Amino acid sequence: MWQTKQTLVLIFILLVGLVVACERPSANNDAAVTERQSNSAIAAREDIATPTLAKTALPQPAATETAVPTHTATPTSAPTPIFASTSITACGQLLPLLPSHTQPTISQLNPDPTALANLLAQIPPEALPAWERLLAEPGSVGLVAYRVGDEANGIYHNADMQMPLASVVKIVHLVAYAEAVATGQLDPTSYVTIDTLENHYLPGYDLGSHNRAIDELAEKGLVLPNPDRVRLEDVPWMMMRHSANAATDYLHLLLGQTVIEETAVSLNLTQQTAPCTFLGQFMAMSNQARQASSDRQAIEAYLDNPASYGQEVAQLAETYVQDNDFREAEQAWHQDERRPSTQDQRFFSHSLNAHGTPREYAALMAQIAQNGLSNPESSFLARRYLEWPMIFPANQERFSNLGYKNGSLPGILNTAYYAYPIGDVTPTVVILFFRDLPGSSYRTWRTNLAHDEFARWLLDNPQGLALLKAAITPLP
Repeated sequence: MWQTKQTLVLIFILLVGLVVACERPSANNDAAVTERQSNSAIAAREDIATPTLAKTALPQPAATETAVPTHTATPTSAPTPIFASTSITACGQLLPLLPSHTQPTISQLNPDPTALANLLAQIPPEALPAWERLLAEPGSVGLVAYRVGDEANGIYHNADMQMPLASVVKIVHLVAYAEAVATGQLDPTSYVTIDTLENHYLPGYDLGSHNRAIDELAEKGLVLPNPDRVRLEDVPWMMMRHSANAATDYLHLLLGQTVIEETAVSLNLTQQTAPCTFLGQFMAMSNQARQASSDRQAIEAYLDNPASYGQEVAQLAETYVQDNDFREAEQAWHQDERRPSTQDQRFFSHSLNAHGTPREYAALMAQIAQNGLSNPESSFLARRYLEWPMIFPANQERFSNLGYKNGSLPGILNTAYYAYPIGDVTPTVVILFFRDLPGSSYRTWRTNLAHDEFARWLLDNPQGLALLKAAITPLP
């Protein structure tokens, strides 16, 4: 059933562009500066997959309004860390900023030799590195996989360990957007200027995802002139298809910090920590105000005083968006200084990036796959964006529907899937989170997608799921 490597080449080229959308190449990782800056296999915009299981019509409001973020911070006159407003809504309104359950429940595996041999006889070679990492460092991996309705026979490996989500958290932003559109709070046919999106973009922190998204929209004639602008409905497409951080942060500030956190609460993500803007997170790692002081010490100070982090991460993002002088100075500083270092990025991301558990994100993907959001319109919209990989013939041969989001930060690679295998009326979900990856594995996997191969192998392979479960189940 597993497709040959040749069949999946196009999918790999496109997914590789997504796994690097959350990070900053640092001075001690020069190879990352030019890695995967282009994407030569862009799919047609009009071919976005439409769910076949949700027969509802999209709302059609009049295209009269322009979507403008509701924040009203007053710009300052100089590029200074004296922030743009003292009335900023801090990150962490309803959710904690720090995780509290990061220790694994399973930190050692001792597979039954027969079960291990059976697994190794079936697992694809491309997925083998991910299995080997799971076997060698099980405490750094979270995995939940099951067919909906048959949860008792699923896999639950460190299912309740809070792990950094990277861009997987953008599923929460997508749901918040879909609910706002479905209830008439946002008009998807309104316009967002390219300049507005650029104000949310910190160059060098997404390895080209933002620019690739804009270029693809322009190629399809979806960037309108005078001024250059796109439909609001294209912004979540940028976020999901290309994992563009600027698009995510625009939606984050448009909807508001409280709405983002309320959405997570409404989705029963009880172990979720507060999602803060990616823009704010990268500047909290290192910014022009810090100059020669230690980024590591500043991050440690945030851990000692999370409330200060919640305030500053919001203020930094707002000031960057609202203050042209500050934004230009910040861009120049990051380009010149090449900070933060990879080590500081890893430390920050493993501590302060939004965390969640594999079990709860599996339940979320199952909920979306079964049209379980608040109404048919929001379910349709969320699935429409998540199911973009259905443009590929290899996926169409295996699945009637396939939803996907990945995430990447230094040392962190995550994959979230739901899928309806051909002929099945219930979905299978697979959530696979890796943290603390060695630098060599992290860089290699971003290219060969070993973790993604591992997850995909389980999606329509009940035998593989059973073999894996037998291999990681403790001996009696």
